[in-house]
Amino acid sequence: KPGANPEDWIVRERPTVRFDDIAGLDDVKAEIKLKMLYPFNHPELAARYGIDVGGGVLLWGPPGTGKTMFAKAIACELDATMFVISPAQLMSKWVGEAEQNVRKLFDAAKQETKSVIFMDEVEALVPRRSGQQSTVMQRVVPQILQEIEGFDRKAGRALLFLGATNEPWSLDPAMMRPGRLDAKIYVPLPDAPARLRLFEIYLGKRPLADDLDLPALVDLTAGYSGADIKAICERSARRPFLESIEGGQPRSIHQADLLAVLAETPRSVTTKELERFEKWRIENQ
Repeated sequence: KPGANPEDWIVRERPTVRFDDIAGLDDVKAEIKLKMLYPFNHPELAARYGIDVGGGVLLWGPPGTGKTMFAKAIACELDATMFVISPAQLMSKWVGEAEQNVRKLFDAAKQETKSVIFMDEVEALVPRRSGQQSTVMQRVVPQILQEIEGFDRKAGRALLFLGATNEPWSLDPAMMRPGRLDAKIYVPLPDAPARLRLFEIYLGKRPLADDLDLPALVDLTAGYSGADIKAICERSARRPFLESIEGGQPRSIHQADLLAVLAETPRSVTTKELERFEKWRIENQ
């Protein structure tokens, strides 16, 4: 409602997820370190070589690849306060309040020495502007751009604005200009080392049979997202669980359980969708 206390929706977090907790994707981690962590952690060297500290970064890629976890790990590695905001929280039917919400959010971030503002599904807030779009949206986009560009990085404070999207092609091109979300990091589907680590994480605390063949599962799940693999492990555990509830002897999870679940679990990201991501990556390098 009008005049609502910003503390009601501006939530500060201190994430504890580190890069070591994220499976694989070493190339992505290296890119994030170069573009975000090193300038923050070595401000004198960054200043000497004219490297910007903070600013705007777009994490983009297929759904279920861990963009939110990467955002939390970035905040943790920086020892920064994290603000997690959804577009719906910023937008308001009250004229003028959406812009005020943007200002309140950035003002709250300025109170911290280091802050990370993370917005998932950022395309919902800053889509391509068109005649059909609401006037609220047309005012909010410039307001966010102004706040990102106008943040005073010389006052001993550092701000990183992280936007995440599964639909980078839906974003307003104005967001991609220098000084805005100009650093774009592709978070792809998990590679083989990442898939192995994901199976180890999601099966690790469950009773496993001796016939479990993780390398074979890794080969069979090429093209599956991290969220897909988590779901496969959970559904595989339900099979012996239900059997034991129905009177069977409690048993371990076998390779056959995982293979049966895998056979009925299609990849959530299609080849056609992956081709669209690759096309956008080539066009926006």
